[in-house]
Amino acid sequence: MQKNEPVMELDINEKYGRVRRVIQIENPERLPLSVRFSDENDLLEESVEHWMRYRNVPKTRNGLESFLKGFQGDPIQELSLKSLGLNLSDQYWFKPEGSQAKWENVNFFQNNFIGKPFHMSLEAETPVPDFSTNGKLPKYWAIKNGKRVLLKAGTGPLYQQPINEIIASRLLTRTGIPHVVYFLRIEDGTPLSECPTFVDENTEYIPAYEVLNVLKTQENEGLHNHFMRCIDTLKIPVTQKEIDTMLQFDYLINNRDRHWGNFGFIRNVDTLEFKGLAPLFDNGNSLWFDKHITQINQYKQPALPFAQKQEKQLKKTGQQIDWLKKLDDDFVRETIITEMGKSTYLDNERAMKIADMVLAVKNNSEKALS
Repeated sequence: MQKNEPVMELDINEKYGRVRRVIQIENPERLPLSVRFSDENDLLEESVEHWMRYRNVPKTRNGLESFLKGFQGDPIQELSLKSLGLNLSDQYWFKPEGSQAKWENVNFFQNNFIGKPFHMSLEAETPVPDFSTNGKLPKYWAIKNGKRVLLKAGTGPLYQQPINEIIASRLLTRTGIPHVVYFLRIEDGTPLSECPTFVDENTEYIPAYEVLNVLKTQENEGLHNHFMRCIDTLKIPVTQKEIDTMLQFDYLINNRDRHWGNFGFIRNVDTLEFKGLAPLFDNGNSLWFDKHITQINQYKQPALPFAQKQEKQLKKTGQQIDWLKKLDDDFVRETIITEMGKSTYLDNERAMKIADMVLAVKNNSEKALS
């Protein structure tokens, strides 16, 4: 289902999460894009199953390994289906055969749920959105002051990713680039980032990977040009400058995780009309988050999604850097040192080294793009 609109009728093995058969397509236009535009050589059932699994918690999420031991089948898929596949990113869900359930009565945008750390949700008796929320880092949805917020942890020993989210959020606010605003929360001494969902019951997030294969790649086209052509085909109101600005910002903070699920577009669920680029989010795997202080440098740093190295990806962007000029050096330095100082896992020496490196990258950006 997509809200109250039937999309397709499926025969699913709930325990193993296997799609035995696509019985009938009810509404082709409402199919997930990766299913609707799947390769003609792929089985439809495989495309649907791949889409289902991408929406779910990955088995590689930190802390899941011990839980999954001893289970038969696919417990994550089983838990997701028990929660009807509902999440807080899109309006797709699974309506059991014979059920009289309506979207208004089950969705998490309009109905309450119990929000608690994910390892506690694994045995939840009531539906929660966490089972259909992807990503490797520990995270969970909660309701605070009536708002749906996502709380996300980092990885040890530094637990730097939540702090990075706050730093990126402050820098983006100063530049005026549309983004999700993050706040810092400390639970049991460990930093968490908190942010509101950026869609509502009338809109949904379409990750870039859903758009990438709308068209076949032409010979010698290049991934960047191919992606822009897919955007044009779907009539998404997004300019190349917006995509380029995202890549330039990733270069500034050394974001190595801008994969095809970590950016995308907002779509009206009722009309299926695209509204534009989603606000930037998920900037935690940046600022040398997993590097020893002696390994922090600005050259040959990894990048995604259009190139393997940051310098090479930067060269694919345009020359417009008005946003960068809004970041004065003192603000950048103060932001990094102040926010990192709020974590007991990060020392001042590390914060100063990272601030120096970001300013060096900023100087390189200004030279390369001016």
